[in-house]
Amino acid sequence: MSRLISDCLPELQEKAEAFSVAMVNAGIPFMYTCTRRTQEEQDALYAQGRTKPGKIVTWTRKSKHIDGKAFDIAILRDFKPCWDVKVDVNENEIPDYEEAGRIGESVGLRWGGRFRNSKGKPRPDYPHFEIA
Repeated sequence: MSRLISDCLPELQEKAEAFSVAMVNAGIPFMYTCTRRTQEEQDALYAQGRTKPGKIVTWTRKSKHIDGKAFDIAILRDFKPCWDVKVDVNENEIPDYEEAGRIGESVGLRWGGRFRNSKGKPRPDYPHFEIA
């Protein structure tokens, strides 16, 4: 599993650069936690919480990560990844994952925070961004 934006498609690399600049300007520290994955890595993640121990962390075996069309982030609090979707490191009263989502959408990315299941119910994946 890669954390390098350079392992993604050029179109995503360009959007990730704009995303990164806007995140810095918004005062939201973050890190890339996953960019490209192999099919085997995706299959292992899909098995988690189903046929292997752990919490379910993905809903698909056909992730855009496999094709280099997606990345995941973590907001950093005190230089450590924070998965609390209500974290507000820049203290502007907007949850940072929501703010990151708006930033991603403003640079042309599709944000996982708006994902829905096949029945139309919210199934958010706040750290996820992909080519729209």
